Amino acid sequence: MTLTTKLDGGRERPACPSCTYIHYGDFSIGCAGVVVRDGKALLVQRGQNPFAGSWQIPGGYAEHDEPLSEAVEREVLEESGIEARVRDVIAFRHSLGGSLGGPSTNIYVIFRLESLGGEPRFDGDEIANAGFFSLDEMTRMDAVQGLSRWAIEKALAAEDHHGLAPDTNGPGGGRPGWQLFGVRAVYSLDG
Repeated sequence: MTLTTKLDGGRERPACPSCTYIHYGDFSIGCAGVVVRDGKALLVQRGQNPFAGSWQIPGGYAEHDEPLSEAVEREVLEESGIEARVRDVIAFRHSLGGSLGGPSTNIYVIFRLESLGGEPRFDGDEIANAGFFSLDEMTRMDAVQGLSRWAIEKALAAEDHHGLAPDTNGPGGGRPGWQLFGVRAVYSLDG
């Protein structure tokens, strides 16, 4: 069968005209964001499988041509209605070997974001609910994902820019880069 295209996620993508298959690419770059407001962390409740009904920090996949910091800000806004800006990185995971015909490489980065505004909202389809919750409230909730709880605890305990942080000026005024533990990485092609 010949693939056609389908509008999905704001882009035309190769898709099967007779089933639900959509080709997103041969990579998997995931991102999620811990957003804290007044000592409470933002959680969204999944409305679809896998894991429908579970609570997690908002996140999703980056496009192949999208800066990762923009992807997580977009995902937080899309899933929860909260506008937020990246502060730093809490953790990352890299795994090799796709399963079930999926991508062969996966990168997953968890960011800490600063809340800029908005009130939690949800679409009732992909996301069934959204809100800010304290760690104490989370202990009384059903199905809060362990990785999300871990990331929230790390974000609440970490000092500002504890790890990898955006360097918006870039080395020598060039394109933006990142700083690791407060030390700017400057690369030279001259050696």
